[in-house]
Amino acid sequence: MKVSILGAGSWGTALAIHLARSGHGVLLWSRDAEVARAIARERRHPRRLPAIPIPEEVRTTSDLAEAFEHSETLLLSVPCAAMREVLDASPGPDGRARRFVSTAKGIEPGTLKRMTEIVLERYPSSSVAALSGPTFADGVARGDPSAAVIADRGESFARDLQQRFSNAQLRLYSSSDVVGVELAGALKNVIAIAAGIVSGLGYGHNTLAALVTRGLTEIGRIVRACGGEMRTVHGLAGIGDLMLTATGSQSRNRHLGEEIGRGSPLADVLVRMPEVAEGARTCLAVPTIAARADVEAPISEVVVAVLYEGIPAREGVERLMTRALRSE
Repeated sequence: MKVSILGAGSWGTALAIHLARSGHGVLLWSRDAEVARAIARERRHPRRLPAIPIPEEVRTTSDLAEAFEHSETLLLSVPCAAMREVLDASPGPDGRARRFVSTAKGIEPGTLKRMTEIVLERYPSSSVAALSGPTFADGVARGDPSAAVIADRGESFARDLQQRFSNAQLRLYSSSDVVGVELAGALKNVIAIAAGIVSGLGYGHNTLAALVTRGLTEIGRIVRACGGEMRTVHGLAGIGDLMLTATGSQSRNRHLGEEIGRGSPLADVLVRMPEVAEGARTCLAVPTIAARADVEAPISEVVVAVLYEGIPAREGVERLMTRALRSE
């Protein structure tokens, strides 16, 4: 099938490589025209995953209209902060049966919307799905055996793409819990920042294990209160992705937290990072979401306090450790 991928960062490029290897006709859109030309010329990304060749079957463009013309099935791999801007610049509804898959893991702080909700604002008649799971881009691009989940709103969209996109290297599971999959994917980035902070402070595995375990509980409370399912939290989009992002050395969100724990100001860390750590923006939405759902989110609140309110990282950990005692 023909597939358009919007966003030529690490993840969009990895998905393009995977889908091309599976026999699909891929058009990879990059906002940067020079990146698009470099990939077409060198068959490698000039900045992301440069050691991994990109198959000839991957075409590139910097023309957004061309990407929408190429296919009705579009994978959205732009950062969450750019999602609305890219969609607003797109051609808009044109009578074609559009199918969108969001691969971005975040929440828009101002509106508290998930990415598929933003898609539906622009394309209200489209089918939408979310792809999430414990998948670093380089592993998928290399062909390491990996697994992820694709979720829709109970349509047949997710099951169709599950069949078309799965192979011996990437096994997809289908789900009808798009709310849970998107929330779990976004919230685990915030917990991963907290995991990085405790590691940056020099605390050991005891602290990290406690933080991640309680973080999973926090994710579960919010997902359940917002209409998602606990089986999602206990699956690839929840505990699977949290384990990878909170402990993996390639995790951008964990890296951000480590730098904060070592004393670097947030602005300096963000400037130095080549790609976006989605949790730095998503964390701003979590306390409000939790409050509206009448559940607690102490770890997310501490992350916000440390990143944006000037609370020292060590004091943030102390706040968590001295909360009122309770049963598990």
